[in-house]
This record gives sequence, structure tokens and C-alpha cells, in this order.
Amino acid sequence: MIRFFTAIEKGLNAGVRWLVILLMLAMTGMVFMQVVMRYVFNAPIGWAEELPRFAFVGISFLGAAALLRREKHIQVMVFFDRFPSALQWMARFISHIGALICIGFFFKGGVGITFDEWMQLAPASQFPMGWVYMVIPVSAFLMMICTLINLTRNIRELIAERRS
Repeated sequence: MIRFFTAIEKGLNAGVRWLVILLMLAMTGMVFMQVVMRYVFNAPIGWAEELPRFAFVGISFLGAAALLRREKHIQVMVFFDRFPSALQWMARFISHIGALICIGFFFKGGVGITFDEWMQLAPASQFPMGWVYMVIPVSAFLMMICTLINLTRNIRELIAERRS
């Protein structure tokens, strides 16, 4: 069962990684185009300021989900390293449960704001803001999956450690 979830997680993470790369390329291209149009041709493009901002938001949220998969977020290791190994595991377990609770609130709030802002249009680009806000519940869902897999991985490591 864990292999199934790990395969799903790896597939989702590969998709997220490519999406972040594409958003980064698009953002860079739009900003470059805006600079050229503004300073070389003296003809700025209005939407070329909004869309890179939206891409940056997507990169931030999706990148956070990708980092969580590999547990690369900032951790207070000074705090964990002072505990014996059994308590380190317990602290990590509590950390995962706390993260799941916070991510649950994040998901719920993200769904609410996505529905509230679905029909609103961005001023310059007329891009539906619901699509911009949708990155919140999507990234929260990905974070939940990653946290659950990390939690089960830590439990399996503890069980294997106790057996040996």
C-alpha cells in the first residue's frame, strides 16, 4: 500500500516540479518582455505585470509542497538533537500531526477563498482570480499527501529500528 502512495507522490511531485519550472520560465519571459517593451519601445504592457506576479505566487506555493516531500523545510534541529532517539521520533511524530492540522486549516481556507473569488477578474489581464487562488488548496492537498507519506515512513523506520 505504501508503494502505491509513494508512486502517486513521486508522480505528483514530478508534475509539480515541471509546473514550477514552466511557471519560472513564463515569469522570466514575461518580465523580460515587459522590461524591453517599457524601456526600449516605451510601450508597457499592462498584463505583463500581473501575470508574472500570479506565476510567482504559484511557484511559491507549489515549491513549498515540493520541499515538504523531501522534508527540506527549515527545522529546529538544535531542539530535536537534544532529545534521545525515542523522543526525537515522538517529537517528529507530533510535528507531523501538527503540520497536518495546520495544512487542514490552510486547505479549508484556500477552498473558501477560491470559491469567493472565482468570478473576480484581474484588472489588467482579465484573468479569473479563482484560478490564481486555486493554488492554495491544490498545494495544501499536495502537502497533506507528502506529510502523510513522511509520517508513515517515520513510523516504518521506528518499527524497523525496534525490531533490530
